[in-house]
Amino acid sequence: MRLTLEESALEDDEVTEIEGIQFLVHKRDKVYFDEAKIDYVKTLLGGGEFKVLRV
Repeated sequence: MRLTLEESALEDDEVTEIEGIQFLVHKRDKVYFDEAKIDYVKTLLGGGEFKVLRV
């Protein structure tokens, strides 16, 4: 599963805010986020990305 940046929510998206960051999850994908954690991981080149981790 890949996380992407979006400018606005679609009609079937659920908006969740965590520590000031809004995450959009489409209703058909919501099942994949049950019992999951979103983490920010730094990359070797100094950047970073969000990862979905299973808990």
